[in-house]
Amino acid sequence: MKTITTGLVLTVGILFASVLPSLAQSSTPSMQAMPKCAAGDSVVGVNTETKMYMTKSQMMAKTAGMSQSEKQAMMAKHHVKMMCKSEATAMGAKPMNSPPM
Repeated sequence: MKTITTGLVLTVGILFASVLPSLAQSSTPSMQAMPKCAAGDSVVGVNTETKMYMTKSQMMAKTAGMSQSEKQAMMAKHHVKMMCKSEATAMGAKPMNSPPM
């Protein structure tokens, strides 16, 4: 159950970060910008407590149908931080395996 919750949280984080450019004028201090990664280094959402990450596509699948405020709340609740995959793996984060749907 914890893995599913972690997956949802990471999904919310990636989707939230992907919408940030359109919200730039109305952003609050709690919002974070998408990191700039080297070519071939993808952006992932990392749960900083469990040190597990999800790709953008995994997160989009998990948060389909959620409002932006629901995504933002989930991301904050579960301490999701957007970062480059290389940075995530350097801190010891592991990929989250999505459970079968």
